[in-house]
Order: sequence, then C-alpha cells, then structure tokens
Amino acid sequence: MIIRNKQLWFVIAIFAAFLLLVFVLTVPNQGSNYAFFEGGIDPRESRRFKNVIVHLDLKGAPPRVEYLIEFFKLLSRNYVDGVLIEYEDMFPYRDEIELIRRENHYSEEDIQRILIAAEQNHLEVIPLIQTFGHLEFLLKKPQFMHLSEDLIDLNTICISDEKSIRVVEQMILQIRRLHPNSTRIHIGSDEAYHVAEDTRCHKRMEEEKLGKSELKLKHIARIGKFAKETARFEVVFAWNDMFDKETEETIRDAKLNEYIVPVVWGYRIDVTETGYFPDGLFTRISNSFDRFYIASAFKGADGARQPFSNISRYLENQKSYVKLMDLHPKASGKVEGIFVTGWSRFNHFNALCELLPVSIPSLIVDLFYLNYQLSSNHAWKAMKDSLECDNQKHLRGILSEWAIHGCKFPGADVYEIIQHDWKRHVDRRLFGKKGLSSPLEILNKLKEALSPILFKTDVEEIFNQYLTDYHSILQKTSSLPPS
Repeated sequence: MIIRNKQLWFVIAIFAAFLLLVFVLTVPNQGSNYAFFEGGIDPRESRRFKNVIVHLDLKGAPPRVEYLIEFFKLLSRNYVDGVLIEYEDMFPYRDEIELIRRENHYSEEDIQRILIAAEQNHLEVIPLIQTFGHLEFLLKKPQFMHLSEDLIDLNTICISDEKSIRVVEQMILQIRRLHPNSTRIHIGSDEAYHVAEDTRCHKRMEEEKLGKSELKLKHIARIGKFAKETARFEVVFAWNDMFDKETEETIRDAKLNEYIVPVVWGYRIDVTETGYFPDGLFTRISNSFDRFYIASAFKGADGARQPFSNISRYLENQKSYVKLMDLHPKASGKVEGIFVTGWSRFNHFNALCELLPVSIPSLIVDLFYLNYQLSSNHAWKAMKDSLECDNQKHLRGILSEWAIHGCKFPGADVYEIIQHDWKRHVDRRLFGKKGLSSPLEILNKLKEALSPILFKTDVEEIFNQYLTDYHSILQKTSSLPPS
C-alpha cells in the first residue's frame, strides 16, 4: 500500500509540474514582444525585415479567385506588404504562346479581380515568371519541346536559341500587359539543371569564347535588362543559386548587378549550418549588389508528397534567417525584405505538397515571428488568438498541430479534415492499427470541403494522390486487413 501511495504521489507531482510548465509557457512575460502584438501595434517600422512578401505557387492546386480574395484579407491583417504570384500555366497567355496555359486557367477578368482585391487589401502584386529553369509547363508541350536543353528532363530552356528568348520575352510582355501597375517582377532563374549541354550552346560558347558561368549569367542579365528597359519594371528579382558561387568579377562582367536584385533562398530548418550556403556568398552578394532579399518557407519544403503541415519546422527556418543575418552584419544591412515562400510542388511533374488551407496556421505563426520576433510559444498563442481557435485549457502551451481546433480562417474545415481526421487515420495504419473510419469516407468529405476552394481537376488529383499514398501504407502494414 505504501509503495502504491508513493507511486500515486509521484504521478501527481509529475502532473503538477506539467501544469506549471504549461502555465509558464502560455502566460506572456513582461519582457516579451507579445505586448506589442496584443496592443495591435503596426510592426512594419520595427521588424527585422521591412518588406514582407508572401509567395503563392500556382503550379499545384491553384485556388479559385474567391478563395484568394479571402486569403488576401488575412494577409493584410497580418501586415504583409505584397504577394509574389508564380503563375506558371494558370496565366491567360494568348497568341503564339496560348498553348502553354492549362485548361482551367485564370481568365483576364480573373486577373483583374485578383489585382483589385490585392489593391483593396494594400498588397502589392509581384508576378513571377520562370525564364531559365523550371520551365516544364512550357517545354512539355510538343510545340515547344525543341527549345529544351535536354529532351528527357524538360527543365531548362536552351538559352542559346533565339526562339527561346522570344518566347520568354513574350511571356514577360503579356504579364506586363495585365499588370500595368506592378513595379516589380521576379524572373525565377533557379535550378536550371541542364545548362550548356545542347549543341546550340556548345556552338555559341565556342564562337563567343564563353565559359558555362558567363553563358548562364549573360542570360539572366539579358532577361533582367529586357524586363527593366522594355517591359518597364523598376525592380527585377532573380533567385541566387545560379550565380551563388560566381566571383564578384564574373557578376560585374555580365552586368548582372545592373539589372537584377538577387533573392537568397534556403528552406532548411537551420540555414546557418556550415556548408549550406557557399563559403563567402554573403560577402560576394553584399559587395556586388546594392541590395538583396532572402527567402524562407511556410510550406512545400518538407517532402515532395507531404500532405501534413509541420509548423515548428517552418518557424525554425524563419528563426535561422534572423540568426544568419546576425552572423553577417555587413550583408544584413543590405537586406530589404523577405519572401515567405509556399511551394505546391517541387517541380511541375511532381506530386503535391501541403495544400494552402492546411498551411495557413504555419504562415500566421511565421508572420507573428517575423513581425514581432515572438518566442515559439507566444507565436503559437498569437496565431490561435488571431484565428479565433478553440482555446481549451488542457491544450494551452501544446505546440502541436493536433491542438489546433475550431479556428476561423479560409479553408479551416480542410485543415481539420487533413490534419486531424486524415492524419489520425494514416498514423494509426503506420503504427499497425486499424483506422477508426473508412479512408474513402474521409477523402470524400475532403473533396466536398475543397470544392469551393479548388478546381475540380485539382480536387480529383488530391483525392487520388492521398488514396495512392494510403494504399502504399497498407502494403507496408499488410498484416492488418484494410479498415
């Protein structure tokens, strides 16, 4: 009996300590920036990165315009300055490049509605169009396949073929036509995997005495110059990875510093890890360019087929950028802002990553950190308060997605179905247990919740992808009959 009493008191003591820890974590202390959030203070003058831009990747599960309008309202309430819209094949291209748009693309009227909604919510729209790598949506079309540097991996456009340049320029001009008030554009230019492999490039390099570095930098600079001088965009952004190992001399010789503003991107949990960025990158960047941006992620960097949001993983990515800037104070002075990216696929041919509605709590936590530099537990608390989530006492201070319930944001029902119903079902099967309900019952409920948010073809893709992945799990846990 005495032993049992001791065990009982030990359990009570552990539980009391747990409750005390939760209380400490959930009650803001006087030295926290949480008071600024509670006071509704505009953080734009005091936050570390002055210009905060949220990225929308439309090459997977592109939202209907009605959903985007509600999403913009949410961004505006969280002091976001603009949206970087990566249109891919959702843009209503016409004339000789009409074929590259997908069947369920935005109409010109849809683009106008998007721009009006952004303006009403004080958001700048920065269009992004790929002009080097990640051109699968163009190169997969038979009429344009010959412009690919590699006919197997349709990723990189042949930059030594003038027909390629004309197509890219036409895309930029058509983007400009429907974005007459946009002052900035992003020309992509990342992950071009097949530079200087085609005979057209070999011939040009021999004739012009160019190396591979000069070839690719001249292309980025040429497109940047066109976007500035012909399309009349004041600022032209480009991802950094195609020149992040190049010397300052090579960058200047290509005149890259005259035409583009680089965006240094990295989505690892801790971007300060040794070797993640090339040695000397931030010295070269700060010496070569007047300014640059950085890019973190709130979704789409946690696995090519990842359906579930990992909020803490993305929050750590934001934190590591603050740490990175502290490690490079000279370069930090030239950072004008941050793109908080949300990827839908790793590339045009890949499966879908986390859906936008599933990732909204992640985005809001990240924005609270970027705006106020809140601690993790305060950023989560601020997110729950802002989204009017159920604030059950026993879940306070629990930094887990399953503790997020009953929130009010666009697509909150989708979040609940995927993060709670579907994840619980998948996790049980992974642990060799039968599901509590039918997978088809959950997925049909998901289809219904997604129908006002996404196009029908994309809803079907999600249904099929999730079901396929579930069947893969069943094969691994085949000792149990399907539930």
